Amino acid sequence: MIDHAGQLDRRITIQTFTSATDTFGQRNKTFSTLATVWAKVVEKVGNEAENGDMISATKRVDFFIRYRSDINEQMRIVYNNNTYKIHAIQSADAREAFQMIRCEYTDAA
Repeated sequence: MIDHAGQLDRRITIQTFTSATDTFGQRNKTFSTLATVWAKVVEKVGNEAENGDMISATKRVDFFIRYRSDINEQMRIVYNNNTYKIHAIQSADAREAFQMIRCEYTDAA
C-alpha cells in the first residue's frame, strides 16, 4: 500500500488506445499519451510459461498513483521502456486519494 505522496518517486506514462486514418484511408490502431505521472512501483514475482515453441516470461507490477477518474483497463502503462497491460484498477486507500493499477508485462522470447 501507500502511506504518503513522498513514496511516488518513479515516472510512468499512461497511454490510451486511439485509432487514426492514414494517408491511404486505412484505420490504424495506436496508443497516445494520456498522462505522465509520479508513481510507486512494486514488482511482484514473475513466472515463465511455455506456449508451443515459445517461452514467455511474465512479470506482475503494481503501480500506485494519485487518484484519476480517466483510467480504464483498455489502457497501458510504459515504465523503464517496458509496456505493461493493465489488468485491474482499484482504490489504494479509504479516501480514494491513491489508486493501485495492477499490470502485467510479458516478454516473448
